[in-house]
Order: sequence, then C-alpha cells, then structure tokens
Amino acid sequence: MITFKVFLVYLVTGTVVIAGLFAMLMHGEKPHDHIVGTWKETAWHYEELDQMHDHYSVISSEINEQMKHEISQGLVFHQAELWSFYPNGQVVLVNGDGVHRRLDYRLQGRGHVLKLHEEGASPEHYQIKKISEDQMEIHFSTDVKARGLVKVVFEKVPNTISLANEVQ
Repeated sequence: MITFKVFLVYLVTGTVVIAGLFAMLMHGEKPHDHIVGTWKETAWHYEELDQMHDHYSVISSEINEQMKHEISQGLVFHQAELWSFYPNGQVVLVNGDGVHRRLDYRLQGRGHVLKLHEEGASPEHYQIKKISEDQMEIHFSTDVKARGLVKVVFEKVPNTISLANEVQ
C-alpha cells in the first residue's frame, strides 16, 4: 500500500512539473519576438584590440563613411540603412536609394547569434549584444586596419511590429 502511495505522489508531482514546463515554453517570449519590426541604422563604432605588454586594451572610435565602406565590402548588408525583420524568417534590407534585398534570417543559440543567408552566398553570423524594445546592437569581427570589432547600433522604427505581423 505504501508503494502505491509513493508511486501516486511521484506521478502527480511529475505531471505537474512537466505541465508547468510546457506552459512556460508555450507562453514565454521567443528570441525572435524582440527582433520583429523595422530597425534603422544609427551608428557604427570600431573597437581596435591592441595587445601591449601582455594585456589587451580597447581603442574605440566612430566609423566614418570611407571606413564603413571598407569594412562592409563583401558583406550582405553593405550600405543597408533599414532592416525589416518578419516573423516568417525573412529580412528586407533597404539602402539609402530605396533599393532592397530580401534575405532569410535565423536566430541561433539562445537568440544571441543572428545568421543572415542569401541564396547563392555564404551565410553571415553576427552577435546580438543588446536588444530591447527600441534599440539593438550587433557586433562582428573585422581585419580592417588591425584586429577589431565593429558595433552597429539600431533604433526601432515605431509601430512596425504590427505591420510585420500582418505581412507574416
């Protein structure tokens, strides 16, 4: 009789735990929920990693248009000013002249790695360092000048989440 009661307690406890986990997963925010919408590029920053006397120092500076052109040469988002992310896994990149490119995107890991893929091209990976309702910062490494890191800062264009959900 005692073993049946113990079995019943374990069964009920296990069922409650599994149901709770399932409910949290179904109703929790997904990483792509934050990225859906249109983002405007606002700044590029370059951090040069300088190795001196067995320690690293960081030299940070704003990136001018010429350096931005050199760094982004060969990258998918070369000169894109607006990035519109849709829930269906597509992103549309629009440059200053209104020319747009449609790519596929995926968030990998715990939602901190942005993978962009255009048919016929190698995928590109970027680190999402910060993302909030109104600001996003992505990083990628570069070998321009010296080994360094490029930070691209975006601000969300207001009222674009509902539009992106309608297009879905």
